Amino acid sequence: MSIQIIAEDLEEIKLDTLYGTGEILTDTRENGKERPWQQHKINSLKLYTLYQEAKEIDEMVISDSRLQSLKECADSLLFEINTEQKKRLKSANFCRLRTCPTCNWRKSLKLFGQVNVIADRVLKDSPTTRFIFATFTVRNCSANELTDCLNSMNEAFKYLTAKSRRFIASAGFKQNLLGYMKAIEITYNSKEDTYHPHFHCIFAVKAGYFTKGYIKKSEWQNIWQQCMKLDYEPIVHVETIKGGTARAVAEVAKYPIKMDELANLPNKARAISALITYTKVLRGRRLITFGGIFADVKKILKLEDIDKSDLIHIDDAAEKNGFNPVVQVLYKFNAKVGCYIC
Repeated sequence: MSIQIIAEDLEEIKLDTLYGTGEILTDTRENGKERPWQQHKINSLKLYTLYQEAKEIDEMVISDSRLQSLKECADSLLFEINTEQKKRLKSANFCRLRTCPTCNWRKSLKLFGQVNVIADRVLKDSPTTRFIFATFTVRNCSANELTDCLNSMNEAFKYLTAKSRRFIASAGFKQNLLGYMKAIEITYNSKEDTYHPHFHCIFAVKAGYFTKGYIKKSEWQNIWQQCMKLDYEPIVHVETIKGGTARAVAEVAKYPIKMDELANLPNKARAISALITYTKVLRGRRLITFGGIFADVKKILKLEDIDKSDLIHIDDAAEKNGFNPVVQVLYKFNAKVGCYIC
């Protein structure tokens, strides 16, 4: 496909829209990797099929209108293209369902962009700030125990981080804590039919934390055990985020809900049961939380809540560096061949 510029002022041009050419969508990132539109769309349709069967078990698990929105999610993608043949998404219909693989992939990209700009602002205002990545876990639980387990974990996290909560074990950490991002992730063990809820956290700390107030891994485990009031030692993973850049911090920030594996489980009965559990447990629950300096900067920059944010305009290089389109191309998903075709 050749593109010619026919005017100097591109903003005054009403872009032509190409469709029906038979071209298969290829959408590459700046690093050359292909964006997995097809993969996520196929998994969204698999989830749609699972929901159809789930409604036969529990008709309230999802409304008919929401189910239809999932089926039609990202059916059509309108891209703008510049003279270098680079693409930028201009329009798409996203269902925004909590469990949708396509929407969660877009939310993950959005979260990366937000954490990147937040960390960049934090480092500009306070260059000595350091960042820690931590994962807090508990033992797997059953579907019936999952809601109470998540509530207990959220309460324990407040004791760990909130200065208003008196908790001696983490007092030194709180003195060095500047802010955090917390993401709730729940993975499903299909063999055991159990759920593994855990927190992924990014902590911004004062540089002094590493010379005065540093907490060893064994101490972290003991602190989290006390916060959770557990009779066993939980697994806690903590590491310093190396690189000293905002991008290095953002690289560990991923949107927590990943349904692609569930959509492809060979045991359909367990996949349907797990889908019902996920849908009910996630309904109305905040999955991403910003606190302290993270929350302050997010407010200053007027960043949207991830679950309510625009999933079309992602903070990528094209948007930051400027993008001058000369044509639009419409792609529609063809379920028979499993790809997007113009």
